[in-house]
Amino acid sequence: MSTHSFQHSNRRLGVDLEAPSGRGFIALLEAFRATGGTAPGEIVGRLLGEHKVGHAVSLAKLICTGQAFGFEWRACLWIPMFQFDVDDLTLQAGAQRARAELPSLWSGWALASWFAAPNERLDGLRPADMLDSDLDAVLRAARSVESCEGFALPLVRRPHEVAARV
Repeated sequence: MSTHSFQHSNRRLGVDLEAPSGRGFIALLEAFRATGGTAPGEIVGRLLGEHKVGHAVSLAKLICTGQAFGFEWRACLWIPMFQFDVDDLTLQAGAQRARAELPSLWSGWALASWFAAPNERLDGLRPADMLDSDLDAVLRAARSVESCEGFALPLVRRPHEVAARV
């Protein structure tokens, strides 16, 4: 996938990867609606505590270790919920595997944009929508991003900076 086609698919989504915008935020909320939506980090953190997922697992720890990600909008951390099982809030292995294939220094906004944008390598479907039905194709699409020469997205915050706000 070329840099141009990735950026073009994000323009269709209405997401500006270089500067989070109101239009982009709404587009991300809409894109993730079918896969569990998005929730404020504060609420996800409380839910994880209530479900007692793992041994003392906190949202901050999940973000800091790169197992989950969120994006900031107006001083609030938002978590795409496709990363979690709807019944018990355990981490979805497919989402973790796809995230691990993407550049580790991408901002949460860039990660969310990639998962939400129609992807040419997935016949125009969104990676978040394909995790359950064709994980191998999503992993191939994620691997192809790193192989794009000269492709880089802005770094907004490192995971430990975001985790400190949770």
